[in-house]
Amino acid sequence: MSDSLIARLPEIAIAGRKEAENILERVESSQDRALQVNEYVLPMMDSSAVPAEKWSNRLLYGDNLPLIGALLVGDAATGLPSLKGKIDLIYIDPPFASRANYLTRCTLPGNSGTFVLEQQAFTDTWEEGMAGYLCMLYPRLFLMRELLSESGSIIVHLDWHAVHYVKVLMDDIYGRENFRNQIAWCYGGGGAPRKTYPKKHDLLLWYSKASTWTFNRQYRPYTKGTLERGLTAVKGDQYELRKEGAGLDDWWAGKDVQKILSPTAYENLKFNTQKPEGLLKRIIRGHSNRDDLVADFFCGTGTTGTVAEKLGRRWIMADASKLAFMIVYQRLLAQQSKPFFSQSIDSHPFSSIGQLLLKESVVKSSGEMDEIIVELSDYLIPSQGYQPLPVKVREQMQELIAADPLALIEYWLVDPDYDGKVFHSRWQNCRGQRAGNLRINPRASLLVPKVVGTRRICVKAVDVFGYESMAYQIISN
Repeated sequence: MSDSLIARLPEIAIAGRKEAENILERVESSQDRALQVNEYVLPMMDSSAVPAEKWSNRLLYGDNLPLIGALLVGDAATGLPSLKGKIDLIYIDPPFASRANYLTRCTLPGNSGTFVLEQQAFTDTWEEGMAGYLCMLYPRLFLMRELLSESGSIIVHLDWHAVHYVKVLMDDIYGRENFRNQIAWCYGGGGAPRKTYPKKHDLLLWYSKASTWTFNRQYRPYTKGTLERGLTAVKGDQYELRKEGAGLDDWWAGKDVQKILSPTAYENLKFNTQKPEGLLKRIIRGHSNRDDLVADFFCGTGTTGTVAEKLGRRWIMADASKLAFMIVYQRLLAQQSKPFFSQSIDSHPFSSIGQLLLKESVVKSSGEMDEIIVELSDYLIPSQGYQPLPVKVREQMQELIAADPLALIEYWLVDPDYDGKVFHSRWQNCRGQRAGNLRINPRASLLVPKVVGTRRICVKAVDVFGYESMAYQIISN
């Protein structure tokens, strides 16, 4: 095989297309692996309520290649038809082939102040370098085209590392005639190298699936100088300024789309590659309409879905990073999002090494309703759960576990009527992220319709490492 990357591009395309076509053959024969429902989440709703919407958004965990295949098949168990040709906008922010490892950080309470736990969120290094990266990306881009509606668009967010090679792949898959724009997202911050210009922009490749596409023109405020002149000197006095402002160009900058730079910014979720909501608002408003379906298969911190919901769109998000998935999950809970399915290919994607202990649950009946009070008692985690940590952090972790093991729980959920199949999360609580509020509330109170006889309560907890534990209680009225 040639050492030249240019010479290898045809081989990469042929192999990637073959891999994608093999998946499509399995989809056609319904042999591809199906989605498993891990949870149906009703964020902070009245625990007695039942959502009326026919559509439920979806948060998917795992490798996006089989997940995309599963979406092409559909999910009969939850009433999801095949999404072939059904997604109106795909935005992806994949790894950039940067040859770096990326961390996420969380602050934990210690005996003498707080300490920071750093964990690897994902690695952006590839066997065979850039060729390996392009081999990963090609079949995914190919299958995403199958999901797009005939008027749909895909926007691929990259930087200088790989954008020029990926542009060639996109031309091959989507057609050069369907390339619409290369958008430069410009930002500041950071230092300046001594011998080169600072690299202060990313590039967004926009392709439509076909010859028609959704595009909603957007505007920015006129500059102070333009407003002072009132009329455009170049065009002459027969032109007036538009009340909407100046139309957006293909380079984006300014406070509306400013990169998240401050460690104390309200959006900052301590995840290296997080994108600002302002950027996604511009993308989603410009390339989709209300009630459209928006997808992101490298969703990171979940900005795409959270913004899509705020703008009245439906969404599907996926990520293979366990820590990213946890951040998205909590972000959706904090936003009090609409009900969503948490799904994966594997039925139990998060490993379990800890043990969750409960106090005896209490039921208080009042008319047609029951108040259920559930309280956590203890969380036991073996030392191998945190052995890979640096020595100092491991010692701080041991002190924390000895003093308050519940402080390790990132979030916990309650299903008051677990059927043994699908966990219906009707109550949730997340660990605080600010100093002075770094622990969960260990007590849950749910108001649910009264049940005659027994009910099976299921409690699920996920700790700061991503380990999942479940505990059950059967109570009688």
